[in-house]
Amino acid sequence: MRSPGRARSRSSSARSSPRTCSPAAPARSSRRSAPDALRRDGLRPAPRRPARADHAPGGAGERLASLLEAEGLAAEHAPLTRLVPSSGEELEAALAQLAAGAFTHLVVTSRTAAEVLAGAEAPSVTAIIAVGGGTAQTLREAGLSPTAVADGSGAALVAAMPPAAPGDRVLLPASAAASRTVPEGLRAAGYEVVEVEAYRPEPVDPPPAVAESLAAGRYAAIVLTSPMIARRAAELGVHPATAVIAIGDPTAEAVRAAGLGPLHQAVAPTDESLVAAVLEALDAAPHETPPSSPAPAGPAPSAAHPTHPRSKETR
Repeated sequence: MRSPGRARSRSSSARSSPRTCSPAAPARSSRRSAPDALRRDGLRPAPRRPARADHAPGGAGERLASLLEAEGLAAEHAPLTRLVPSSGEELEAALAQLAAGAFTHLVVTSRTAAEVLAGAEAPSVTAIIAVGGGTAQTLREAGLSPTAVADGSGAALVAAMPPAAPGDRVLLPASAAASRTVPEGLRAAGYEVVEVEAYRPEPVDPPPAVAESLAAGRYAAIVLTSPMIARRAAELGVHPATAVIAIGDPTAEAVRAAGLGPLHQAVAPTDESLVAAVLEALDAAPHETPPSSPAPAGPAPSAAHPTHPRSKETR
């Protein structure tokens, strides 16, 4: 892989930008959420209202945890997966072709993939399409300016792309476990799609006390930010009374398939939307005390605030 660094930003409109994607917005220096990859991919339980839960150190996922705490909730973060960037010859070759102008489009469907592209170059004739605002911001920070920004999901990106023109060729760097929605949808629209592994997920075991508390129902809610994390949570075991917050449609589908619930879905893939969904889930849940089994060893418990003003969406 090229060494990380600011690449030259050389993108502009191409032959077939998405019809309904919003124009790429100017960079915002202080509004970036933590990346979906290494810093936003875990479980963030919130205690029942009123309830108690062990309050773990912030660590990864600080922004979402701080937003939840601002609402009077105790929040813990225990990653269930980690994402490992790829650095193989296949990725190197694809990025060399990208710099040489071999692709008409670069489609980026996650902030992690955008981070992997740091140091890459794309000629001005290559349209750079970001799946959502967070990915677009990460692309800018990686040195690539998105041509267009879709509405936050792979399905929305595919729906916004026009039928391919002759010779349209897409580079799609993504997770080895990514949904097939984007590559299959683009191929159905007539694009030649070259998929290359940008990163791969690996399971992570949470601390035993967290796994025990999750299965015992000591958490009011768990926030899941990818289908793989949803499947991993199901493997560990989630108490049926624990509200499950999904970041988007693919994660919600994985939650349903795993039989987890009750399910609540964020209206947008942002930290603010996740907080709002947590608050709505807690408002909808019966106000009861958590199971009386002994709490796991750890820091002194902290009480949740009994009422929570609703958060407005800020995308």
